[in-house]
Amino acid sequence: MKNVYTIFTALFFVFIWNSILGQTYDIEVKINDLANQEVYLGYYYDGKTYVKDTIQLDATGKGSFKGDSLLEQGIYLVVLPTKSYFEILVGNDQEFSVETQSDNIIDNLKIKGSDENVAFKDFQQFMIKKGAESSKLRERLRSLPEGSDSISIIEDQLDKSSKEIKEYWNQLIEEHQGSLLGVIIKAMKNPEIPEIEVPEDVENKDSVRWFHSYNYNRQHYFDNIDFSDQRLLFTPFFHNKLETYFTKILIQDPDTINYYIDMVASRAEANDDMFEYVIRFFFNTFQNSDIMGMDKVIVHLADNYYLTDKVDWMSEENVQKLKEHVAKLRFNLIGNIAQDLKMETLHQEYARLHEIHAKYTLVYFWEPNCGHCKKVTPKVHDLYQKYDRDEFEVFAVYTQTDKEEWSDYIIEHGYEDWINVWDQYNLTNFRFFYNIYSTPTIYLLDKDKKIIAKRIGYDTLENILEIELGKKNLVEENK
Repeated sequence: MKNVYTIFTALFFVFIWNSILGQTYDIEVKINDLANQEVYLGYYYDGKTYVKDTIQLDATGKGSFKGDSLLEQGIYLVVLPTKSYFEILVGNDQEFSVETQSDNIIDNLKIKGSDENVAFKDFQQFMIKKGAESSKLRERLRSLPEGSDSISIIEDQLDKSSKEIKEYWNQLIEEHQGSLLGVIIKAMKNPEIPEIEVPEDVENKDSVRWFHSYNYNRQHYFDNIDFSDQRLLFTPFFHNKLETYFTKILIQDPDTINYYIDMVASRAEANDDMFEYVIRFFFNTFQNSDIMGMDKVIVHLADNYYLTDKVDWMSEENVQKLKEHVAKLRFNLIGNIAQDLKMETLHQEYARLHEIHAKYTLVYFWEPNCGHCKKVTPKVHDLYQKYDRDEFEVFAVYTQTDKEEWSDYIIEHGYEDWINVWDQYNLTNFRFFYNIYSTPTIYLLDKDKKIIAKRIGYDTLENILEIELGKKNLVEENK
């Protein structure tokens, strides 16, 4: 009984102390036309929405989201049973009330106890109104015949509306500096691209202006983002801005991406949560990328972040797995010189990959019993026969150890004309250097044995060769 009393007393004083310091949240909700229904308090994170709290409204449509610790600050959603919702700000003050009804939620929204949320509601109403006005104007613009006098009038109206929005946003940022609302509005602003004077004698003026706009946007895209403010993590747009920038705005070249990863990471280092978030975002985004060559980004992230003292959130087991994974990637990155392989041929001689003299060399890892290999290998062989040996050669590596099976299959299908090799005892460690975990696996090398494409399908291989070598063959076919 004494221990129970001690625990109860401690919890009681924690509750009182939190109440005195305002370390609780109490958001009263009233939905006038909903009675005895469940509503949810949701939040944004990592491009998704999650449920934080659930309450049952009473017979008058009233209920309260309550907790004995503060919520993470950000934009939250109050979700109704119809799946419709409205957004509220959860900032320093987490005790206030909201009232509305399920129809025309924003128009009927009333806030008490939070000036910041009143301003946020006004902002939402303003943007809805301006959005509707702009949509009508654009619809009218599309309906006008070319050369109509009304076109310039409507365009002036659209420009005027855009300026009004800009002025309103700047006013909110000024009036709410440092507050959650001010930080959010500022972060939502895109950089204002200054106009440039293009000399009259310059050809392709539009191209010059486009490049200027692209380059300025690339350099200044994050100017309005405070990467030390973790409140942005709990908004719907922060993840989207990162994703848009790194997958749509930037050229999808790994060296370019690595440069801007370092730029963003350096800005986020002041806040541990923000830093962890962006580094995880980069890894997950480019680990799952369908674009060839992005494993170079993974190696960069490992070398400069994950396998350094900058990251402390990974277990030792996962660190070791990442080390092993990166070790397999490091030797076969796009742009690297491919690891030389000296292997035994079908006829008990030896062939070396780097001794092949051809403009392009295909390193083809395969096996006879692989179902996908049975479909791809004959296509690759047909492609092989279209080109001369000084143009295109195939270094076909049998990945298993049954020589009779391999030999019989090659002879049966007529694959004796390309370079057939194997490494029965894995002396070359080819699985490690070329990261072979499935077959078929394709690497395309240039004349210097630099990797220019890897893990591509047959169609991509055919397209590359057709672009680089196909003109000669097309000319000959047309003779």
